[in-house]
Amino acid sequence: MAPNTVVAPRASFLAAACVVLLVLGGLAPAAEAQGECVPQLNRLLACRAYLVPGAVDPSPECCSALGSISRDCACSTMGIINSLPTRCNMGQLNCAA
Repeated sequence: MAPNTVVAPRASFLAAACVVLLVLGGLAPAAEAQGECVPQLNRLLACRAYLVPGAVDPSPECCSALGSISRDCACSTMGIINSLPTRCNMGQLNCAA
């Protein structure tokens, strides 16, 4: 796929976010937060089928997993996700458009 091609940007971002949450979520600044965050984020595997265009509504298991993520874990992980484009020498993603 060409680098400037945009295909379902929201779905692509959500899928990428889920992967990053699962893989990098444990990279919270404090070791204590890391130990607590990884198991929470691993539960999001229940949501992977719902991150593609045209997917049905999430299952109760997915919603429960999402609801079980602490604010600190979610915010730390989103900070990592938001920093990745810059760290990869890419432009910032604007989902408002």
